[in-house]
Amino acid sequence: MTSNHAKAVLFMCDQLAASGLSVISANTDEHADPQIFAQSDSGELAFYFVRADAPAPTPADRGRFLALAGKHAVSAYYAAVSLGSTPAAAVSRL
Repeated sequence: MTSNHAKAVLFMCDQLAASGLSVISANTDEHADPQIFAQSDSGELAFYFVRADAPAPTPADRGRFLALAGKHAVSAYYAAVSLGSTPAAAVSRL
């Protein structure tokens, strides 16, 4: 059975690809960050930290996410994915 976290990551991969981004890698392990590494058509490289049904990262998670993105010199985005009857995502730059 696929976890809600894995479903959220796969949903975001589809959303990013539909928006013209290239998904370089994706990881559905909820204990590994980032979940998605992608590149925009303008060349921006970014980590996407995906959480299912969590509207905002905790302060500790936000700090950890930003530190990881900074270490790799990429942008950091947080994707809160709602997996209701119609999945939706709210993406914000950290």
